[in-house]
Amino acid sequence: MSTPQRWEHEKFFGMVFALANGVPKKKKFFFMLGVAMVDDDGIIRAHNGEQTMKTADGNDKLGKGCIVVSRPVGDTCPSTCAFLNNGCYAEATERQYKNAREAGFHNVITEIARIRSMMIDAYKRGKSIRWHERGDWFLHGKLDETYVNNVSVACEAILHDGKELPDMWFYTHIYDPRLVKLGKYMAVYASVHNAEDLAAAKAAGFTLFAWCDSDQAIAPKRPRRKGPKRDAWSKALPTLTVLAGEKFVTCPEIRKGRDFVTCTGTKDSVACNMCVNGRKNVLFPCH
Repeated sequence: MSTPQRWEHEKFFGMVFALANGVPKKKKFFFMLGVAMVDDDGIIRAHNGEQTMKTADGNDKLGKGCIVVSRPVGDTCPSTCAFLNNGCYAEATERQYKNAREAGFHNVITEIARIRSMMIDAYKRGKSIRWHERGDWFLHGKLDETYVNNVSVACEAILHDGKELPDMWFYTHIYDPRLVKLGKYMAVYASVHNAEDLAAAKAAGFTLFAWCDSDQAIAPKRPRRKGPKRDAWSKALPTLTVLAGEKFVTCPEIRKGRDFVTCTGTKDSVACNMCVNGRKNVLFPCH
């Protein structure tokens, strides 16, 4: 652990000690910790009362049972990603909604306390966390080790207190063993597009895979408009397929439709939770 990380770790456990000794449970008590304030529940809040990690509630695809934490597309992605400036959904979202990119930049600078606060808050609200709906674990063209370490320390701090972590999951184009280690705390998926990607991810130690059928080898691209053509396309999708020696379950939300199933559920759809809990490899047909 680097010196700045050790200082932050020590500040955090000092905070825990203070909260555990003499702070009345029913009395709100705030004190300064860097750019944030800490209440007696151990929740870090910005000076204006907001959480200091920038998050958003789930959407029509992910469902409403999760929160989303994102980073800026491109700036935190490997430059080798074939989708950058070539049909990336997350990139299109940032172009359409300028606030989305701004929110992502908010999470480039990370702190253990901020990350811990986000996870505690998600657990208390009964929400899972979808890491990086937009963006990835890179910064300045290489793995953001400080970020990865901060996430690990925040998770360990929560477990050290005897508390539980929320369900969490992410997909990544970065095949690095240091990300595999996060599997201790969450479901870690390598996003792959072909057998070569799969082999590289396996070599790095990944055991869960999300196959993106960008080459349309499994099915043609989904028709844009709802109607008979899209219904026929959905019905023709395989439930299970074998690719490069691995079994993949076709994403139920894509195959059955978000009116019926979403990742974490809504009042009108059932929760899939397959990826949330890391139960199976998943196939994402081109859509």
